[in-house]
Amino acid sequence: MSSIQIITKYLAKLGLEHDAVTLYIALAKYGQSTALQLAKHTKVSRTQVYRHLELLQQYGLASAEQLQYGTLYRALPLDNIEGILANREAETAAIRRNLGAMTAALQVIAGGSGPKATVQHYYGQAGLKQVNWNLTKADKEYRCFEAAHISAHLDQAFARRLRERCIERELTSYDLTNDIRVHSKQLEPYEPTRTFLRHVDPAILTINFEVLLYNDVVTLLDYTRINAMAIEIHHPSLHAMMRQLFDAMWTQATPLTILP
Repeated sequence: MSSIQIITKYLAKLGLEHDAVTLYIALAKYGQSTALQLAKHTKVSRTQVYRHLELLQQYGLASAEQLQYGTLYRALPLDNIEGILANREAETAAIRRNLGAMTAALQVIAGGSGPKATVQHYYGQAGLKQVNWNLTKADKEYRCFEAAHISAHLDQAFARRLRERCIERELTSYDLTNDIRVHSKQLEPYEPTRTFLRHVDPAILTINFEVLLYNDVVTLLDYTRINAMAIEIHHPSLHAMMRQLFDAMWTQATPLTILP
């Protein structure tokens, strides 16, 4: 991957469009330029050049100098996006702090304390990531009929952040698997004192469909590419029954040592 492709992919994560990144790279390459010069260098229309330059200025990646004969634009250091990142982190933290209050407010609008049993459907990779992230809301612990480690289903960056969040919340995990050996690199990062796995013989139970159990939630996950979806069932009685089944299987299963 070229340097330009790396920068383009990186800045796209901030929400910058491809043409905006192209203009920023052109400014870095050619130095101070007018909008007309940038349009010629990049083949981006002048109308769009002005729009993207305004956005680059908002991100602190470009400056504009008003001269008698026109406006000159300059590329500013990429480090300037730290201000944007810090602001987004603060906004995310504020949203997280207010989430409980907003949930309570919505329940009031819905009437009473909210439904006792609900079913929610999630689709595609984004949906599978969301239901897995919901797992971090578990109260102290969660259980899993594990078809495969999460890094086998979803991208490594998300899998790692999910595990980090579970460590931050000091969650204990109990995983039933058909695997006969597990290596630490498949689980990293993890907390050894709160991570427990047991092998169940496929002849007793073949785990080819993943199930998560926590709080009063039972989540069913289908990771196959064609049917990628999950069903999240909030139902105290169903959860209690599924937990009994899990615990019964757990007592018959063989403890696994996490290998280096």
